[in-house]
Amino acid sequence: MDNSKEITTLVKEQGPLHYMLKIESFSSIGALLKGCGEDCIKSSEFSAGGCKWVLKIHWNENKDDQDKSHISMFLRLIDKVKPGEVVTAMFRFYVHNQKLGNYLVVQDATGRQFSVAKSEWGISKVLPISEVMDSSKGYILDDCCVVGVEVFPAKNEYKVATLAVVQKNSTRQYTWKVAKFSALADARLDSPVFTIDGISWSLSIYPNGHPRAKGESLSLFLILKDEDGSVFASGNRVFAKYKLSIKDQLRNDSHQKNVSHWFDANLSGWGYDNFIPLSDLKDRSKGYLENDELVIQVNFESILRITSV
Repeated sequence: MDNSKEITTLVKEQGPLHYMLKIESFSSIGALLKGCGEDCIKSSEFSAGGCKWVLKIHWNENKDDQDKSHISMFLRLIDKVKPGEVVTAMFRFYVHNQKLGNYLVVQDATGRQFSVAKSEWGISKVLPISEVMDSSKGYILDDCCVVGVEVFPAKNEYKVATLAVVQKNSTRQYTWKVAKFSALADARLDSPVFTIDGISWSLSIYPNGHPRAKGESLSLFLILKDEDGSVFASGNRVFAKYKLSIKDQLRNDSHQKNVSHWFDANLSGWGYDNFIPLSDLKDRSKGYLENDELVIQVNFESILRITSV
């Protein structure tokens, strides 16, 4: 959505009223997410005007002409709207000029109607990517970019969040040995809780398959364990790129699958219903079950975390 007559740009000394996102490691986060099939950064949820929203930042690249590549920003309504109902809102996107101490504001002068059919509106050309990445312009400082949004009509509910790469402070691998596999019931079985770089996780299996793969495959999932509610507080989210594997104990090999997922309060687990066919798993020549023991591993490649200040 871009109509030049409806889009206006100005500079303000004050920051946004409702939400601000500090994006650390800006130059690498975009490439990391793209490598995982993610086409944008999605903020944590925030409230404005009695509704819940998410800010989305896209790299709208033009490979043939980099001068035409832009940063795009969109606003998505998270609240469920009944068919026929609409939420009308005006919005402004902010990009902090950290060199000059002010904010570039790009706004849509027309109230947009968010509905079941159209829950997302935005501006496809907020700033050229070349201008954002040029440190002399002031929009990026120490590889950090700060963006924000205002939504009207809205209550004065201000929230600041940070999207950052979780630093590697420990071995990002966990091994779970499941003994007496043949005696397990069909019900879900969870591993002990383990911690990787300050975040608690567990692995879950359905030995005879999740209901969607019952009797066909072993199902394997990674679960983010937010037992005290601190990780997902205020709509915070965690992104992980990881590898799930079952060890071939005869050949020092493994059956493995790569996964990437945004974990939040609504979807705290992710993996595969059909991780490995039961026929392969129970084939003794393949080495997955030795002495009736199954060896499962998870290896984390990267973790991102959105936290509210």
